[in-house]
Amino acid sequence: MKTLIISSSLSKKSRSFVLCKEVQNELLSKKAKVTFVDARNTLINAYHKNDTEDKKWLSELVQENDNIIIGMGIHCFSVSDNLKIILDNCFENATGKFFGILCAAGGQKSYLATQHLSQICMNEWRMIQLPRVIYATSNDFDEMELTSVEIKKRIKLFSDEFYSVGKKLLT
Repeated sequence: MKTLIISSSLSKKSRSFVLCKEVQNELLSKKAKVTFVDARNTLINAYHKNDTEDKKWLSELVQENDNIIIGMGIHCFSVSDNLKIILDNCFENATGKFFGILCAAGGQKSYLATQHLSQICMNEWRMIQLPRVIYATSNDFDEMELTSVEIKKRIKLFSDEFYSVGKKLLT
């Protein structure tokens, strides 16, 4: 099972990046093959602009991997513009893939914002979502360290289920 983890935030202090790294470590402990993409290190232009090498590279990764985990922050109760640019430009070969969502938000009231990402992935590419979503708030972190025992337990459960269900979908 080959898993692509995309940390879509461009923030230097991205808490969703921290969540992505936690899940990566859990999956690696299961001997899963994981490719990690940090959007802060990529250049992917809006759809109407010229292609970039990073766009081609990420599009190939989406196609080559069996499933995808998307880390996101909440912006105006929805996905960020950068995540939307990644989806619009690089997910053309994501049809039917299994995916999961990791989300970091400022507070408790944005928890339904992950549904926008679910709708995009399921409606546009008929992707299959792990029903469990990791939703963490700023209270779950101390600076850039995940401190919430509850979120750590959820990450472990998310990773176990993602690995288990993902493997079953491949057989």
